Amino acid sequence: MTSVTQMSEAMERLLQEEAPQLARETGFIQRERNFDGADFAQSVIFGWLGGPQETLDGLCQVLGRRQVKISAPGLSQRFTPQAASFFERILQCLTQQHLQAEAEVPTALLQRFSGVYLEDSSTVQLPVALVKVWRGSGGATGESAAVKLCCRWEAKRGQLEGPSLMQGRRNDKRSPLALSELPAGSLYVADLGYFSLRRFCQIGACKGKGKGYFLSRYRSPTTLLSRQGQPLDLERLLPKEVGERKECLALLGKQVRLPVRVLMERVPAEVAEERRQRVREAACDHGREPNARVLWLCDWTMLVTNVPRRLLSFEEALVLLRLRWQMEWLFRLWKEHGRIDEWRSKKPWRILCELYAKLCAMVIQHWLIVAGSWQDPQRSLVKAAQVVRREAGNLMVALSEGRLEVEVGRTLGCMQSGCQLNRRQQEPSTAQRLEGAPVPAKR
Repeated sequence: MTSVTQMSEAMERLLQEEAPQLARETGFIQRERNFDGADFAQSVIFGWLGGPQETLDGLCQVLGRRQVKISAPGLSQRFTPQAASFFERILQCLTQQHLQAEAEVPTALLQRFSGVYLEDSSTVQLPVALVKVWRGSGGATGESAAVKLCCRWEAKRGQLEGPSLMQGRRNDKRSPLALSELPAGSLYVADLGYFSLRRFCQIGACKGKGKGYFLSRYRSPTTLLSRQGQPLDLERLLPKEVGERKECLALLGKQVRLPVRVLMERVPAEVAEERRQRVREAACDHGREPNARVLWLCDWTMLVTNVPRRLLSFEEALVLLRLRWQMEWLFRLWKEHGRIDEWRSKKPWRILCELYAKLCAMVIQHWLIVAGSWQDPQRSLVKAAQVVRREAGNLMVALSEGRLEVEVGRTLGCMQSGCQLNRRQQEPSTAQRLEGAPVPAKR
């Protein structure tokens, strides 16, 4: 089965066949009058996919393409707690479909691993009236509402797990995405929010035979010991000159003693100062003083990994660590272009419906981008997303008329040209570095 067929069948099954039943189960539709669950779900999801800032009048016009007549005030009344549950159920069903590209991206460095998994989260602030649904981490008033979007992205075939939703106040280490599902021989890359000896041990015991690998920046004050069990003297080991690199073998954790490679590089003073400023700002946000040792270590990039040197050099580790920023770009795409954290209403349940519906739209958008442009290492997510937004209305009509697979094929054909990154000479992109462009000293 091709990815186009698989994607088309998934959308038809969830949004055309199962949506009416989900609408009844959640209590959103009790008696079908003006429209059913499929009409409402498709019009709202594809309406906001095509125009993330679409008004209620605009959504009524989209509903008109499905022969549904309703006024803006009438539509506004439909955004209820039951409607929010309806869209949340659809989102859960969509995220259970782990669609991926038919072929792996042809990048030699990534091919060394059975999979390269990036994980990160992003928080969306919500009206405080929704605090009983999604609780934030607090604030000046003592309470806030926020939801955290947890995603894991496989870089070779583009498969996306999530977004899985959890309370905004929960720590990233409590991500609902199971590490036990990572295959043996895969590489896991995440930022410091996921730095955890327990998680690293889980990754090292992957599904099936063999082991899994991790690559992470070092988080102070985690204990580093020599292979003989003695504390490492970082003041002696760390490089003294800007650009100088050193590497040593160590045990990570006082009790766990996980064997790792420690990679160290001295960074320019301006880079170190930028890092210190971020550390101070983060400490201020949490109402505490910045840690002196963390400030001192800002002069170096320090990585820990269990990938053997024969599989990954120092230079290659720096390149792969940059991949984690692809998750930042994904969330940026969703927020800046998909507008998942913006709405034209102050009504809490309308806002929650809009968030869930836009997340559904972003999952569908990701499926289309993966199927249409993943084979190109120089793909531009932003340009490919522009294609999806432009064709959203046609996709919705094709879905209702039973010719979605043909329309999906046409949409993907539009991504075959004009959807590449512009090559950069001064500051090569991550895609260029994966293909061999050198990593400059400043990061």
